[in-house]
Amino acid sequence: MFHTAICLHRAATNTTVTEVEKTKVVFRHNTEDALRAYVEKERPLDCAGSFKSEGMGVLLFEQIESRDPNSLIGLPVMLLNDLLATHFDVDLLAMAAR
Repeated sequence: MFHTAICLHRAATNTTVTEVEKTKVVFRHNTEDALRAYVEKERPLDCAGSFKSEGMGVLLFEQIESRDPNSLIGLPVMLLNDLLATHFDVDLLAMAAR
């Protein structure tokens, strides 16, 4: 299970909101040789979990369960959007569409 946290703070109102997005990853059985070859080719050792799900690392998995696939590789955009809209009256889609 991977946990990606977001903490938002608005200084003007001293409002802080913190939430965690969870992603369940089920790895398939991989041989040691396959894992070594993957690490050699993709060099994922500086990544959380030492894999890059946006690259070849997705082939290491049997299943990924998450509301937002962005959560596993970085910022959980759906959670960010929800928190900004609910707590700070910010519409990310409207901002992006400008």
